Amino acid sequence: MQVLLFGMIAERAGADCIDLNAADTTELRSMLTERINGLESLSYAIAVDRVIINKDMPLTGSEEIAVLPPFAGG
Repeated sequence: MQVLLFGMIAERAGADCIDLNAADTTELRSMLTERINGLESLSYAIAVDRVIINKDMPLTGSEEIAVLPPFAGG
């Protein structure tokens, strides 16, 4: 599955997207932490099909996955 990266997370990864295969969002977080240096020290959100996910959910590989850095609204 293609995982879209934004902001400082993309900068740390050196890319704006990466390919990973994860069965669920918990496994995805683990894989991201292994792949992106320093990610464990950042606050970030995972969006699946443009909805921010706060709990574990299964992934089929057909979803749009985005890793979002902290952002301020106004």
